[in-house]
Amino acid sequence: MAADAVPVPKGYGDAMAWYQRAAEAGNPRAQYFLGLIHWRGLHGRKDPKRAADWFEKAARQGHVAAQFSLGLAFQTGNGRPKDATRAARWYEPAARAGHVEAAYNLGVQHERGQGVEKNPAQAAILFKQAAQAGLARAQYNLGLLYGEGAGVPKDRVRAWRWLNRAKQAGYGPAGAALKSLERSMSKAERMKARKAPAKPKT
Repeated sequence: MAADAVPVPKGYGDAMAWYQRAAEAGNPRAQYFLGLIHWRGLHGRKDPKRAADWFEKAARQGHVAAQFSLGLAFQTGNGRPKDATRAARWYEPAARAGHVEAAYNLGVQHERGQGVEKNPAQAAILFKQAAQAGLARAQYNLGLLYGEGAGVPKDRVRAWRWLNRAKQAGYGPAGAALKSLERSMSKAERMKARKAPAKPKT
């Protein structure tokens, strides 16, 4: 789970006591970190249900990483009943706040119509948000959308740029997709794509 590093005060026992007291007092940051501790099993066995309980307390207070984590719990059915609609409801505010993984996951849901209405255009917006932040999976998905003309105007040059960025970032599937795309491109399109900036704005 993508998350902030857990800052541990001197002495692990002291840390747990501090997080517990602060979380019970309503501190959303402490609630989130306590959730992470239970999620990862840093204080004994993993306890996804207890972790999700703390994530929800923090998420309801607007803690962005907790909103993402709670959405993930609903999406995966780990700590919460599997529910794509509820996952999307928690991903949405996190994505609006700039959480990259939340934007990507919500984009996938819009692309596939899972828990939300199928909306390739909204998927493209969300993938672009995550792609511009450097998430290779989002760069790959955005490249595919441009190549297919799904949710965005069909544009093989833009598709090439994003797929190439994903490939350069080490995202495995991007290489094969790039080769397939190049077979459908004209010589002029391939030349234009290769002259494009390494970090496209669109």
